[in-house]
Amino acid sequence: MLTAIDHIIIGVNNLEQATTLFTQKLGLAVSGGGIHPTGGTANRIIVIGDTYLELIAVHTPAEAQESMLGRLAIREGYLNFVLASNDIEADSRTMANRGVSIIGPAPGSLRAADGRTRGWSRTNIERPDLAQRYPFIIQHDSIGEERRFRLAGWATPPEHPLGVTQVRSATIAVADLAEATQRFQHIYGLEPSETFTGEADGWDAMLVSFPLGGNDQGQSFELAEPLPLSAEEDQEVDYEHLPEPGALARYLQQFGESLCRITLAVQNLDASRRYLDEQEVTYTYRNMAHPVVWIHPDYACGASIVLHQQTT
Repeated sequence: MLTAIDHIIIGVNNLEQATTLFTQKLGLAVSGGGIHPTGGTANRIIVIGDTYLELIAVHTPAEAQESMLGRLAIREGYLNFVLASNDIEADSRTMANRGVSIIGPAPGSLRAADGRTRGWSRTNIERPDLAQRYPFIIQHDSIGEERRFRLAGWATPPEHPLGVTQVRSATIAVADLAEATQRFQHIYGLEPSETFTGEADGWDAMLVSFPLGGNDQGQSFELAEPLPLSAEEDQEVDYEHLPEPGALARYLQQFGESLCRITLAVQNLDASRRYLDEQEVTYTYRNMAHPVVWIHPDYACGASIVLHQQTT
């Protein structure tokens, strides 16, 4: 079963600078990480509940994937996200039986600076690229608190000054919502929600959600189609900041069908805003029935991050 969002992959050009930015500016404490034996990459980890953000950079360019090099040449930002499986062998067989082109399961590992390693099994959809439109699936060699402990560098995961408690969702920008919904449903065997608008988050999009089972977090991934540009042509808008009119369409044009935002839950949205204000981080605040904060991607290595108030 596909149980949760396992992690979010954010491609960066300089791992140390990205670590400083996320830790000191955004209040998302970085821990763990190391060097991948293959693929020419290194990473740092931000553990949030049972999910984590992975800051990943090219360590050995000659070994790195061309797709990742090409994406980073345009801009830092999201490469993909990953779905957790509690039985990757069974899930992979089920996908293959539906006629889905997969590669795997195949083993993977990461070596920390002190020589300790952690491992996983991974199944890719269509191709093994990090930067592609389809999330791959993964099963780690540890679960629960042991997995969190290893991810954080064999230490207790730190708390986050921003007050983040959970990764709620990941959103993929698509050109045709109806077609993409059928395609993703076929690949992952998940049931989509009814179509809904982006009004709750204050952006011009139509969306479908795929709830993930087997966990009490209420996580999902979403597909989002941009609505026609409603702003006046002479209105000044930031076409890199997703809640602005036209920004999602431009993102889709620039990067194609791909991950465009993640939504995080925080303990207290007002306290999170005060922290961002103190760090002089630019964001958009929508004061609606359920207030929302959109952190500008310039302050998150090109990643659009949405903050919601934690619900009980």
